[in-house]
Amino acid sequence: MANSKDTIKFILNDLTSVHENLLALSEDIWDSIDHNDNQKLEEGCLFKKQFNALLDNFEHNAEEISALISQFTGIKEEPPSGIKAPAENKRIIAELDKSEPHSLSENFTYKRPYAFVLEEHAYTELMTWKDLYIQVCRHLIAKDKNRFDSLADNADFISTQNRKYYSEDKSACRTPCKITDKTFIEVNLSANHFVKLIKELFEYFKIDAKSMKIYLRQDRNA
Repeated sequence: MANSKDTIKFILNDLTSVHENLLALSEDIWDSIDHNDNQKLEEGCLFKKQFNALLDNFEHNAEEISALISQFTGIKEEPPSGIKAPAENKRIIAELDKSEPHSLSENFTYKRPYAFVLEEHAYTELMTWKDLYIQVCRHLIAKDKNRFDSLADNADFISTQNRKYYSEDKSACRTPCKITDKTFIEVNLSANHFVKLIKELFEYFKIDAKSMKIYLRQDRNA
């Protein structure tokens, strides 16, 4: 039972990762449909409706299971640690440099991160793309909180389907995460959707996307 705490933490994070992969699978299937074939498109729409309903149930059940486990064991999903002390940061970057880095231009479907370096700051202990996205947002907040808060309800960051990814209103996000005292961010997204938002954030903050290197769990475990 010595490792039971770590096992429980891993399983709690695994629920989030499975949800991210299911979102990615739905996107893959939808993109594979010939949208010029009315019958295929109609079948695809029916699939999406059924899939989305079941995925909503999965998300709800996963949240309840996580809450029940956390309540009974006292173990919760812990957010990854933030910016390291200079010496520790330098050591971690040197260690990460031994692994294969990945850029934001890649496809990350069904892959899992474990670390990234952004503007020479290392972030580790990641389990999901949600973890990575939250850490990127925190990095930007540390640079300029007011600019980050200005994202809330900014028309340039609202999808064509009127979906808000940053808002002062918690109910405006499907799965909100409070990231500052004013702003909630949407975290119900697939890996590639998180990456798309990160690239948009970098453009808004005038950060070169090449300054971010991502390290994947499967490379580490190879």
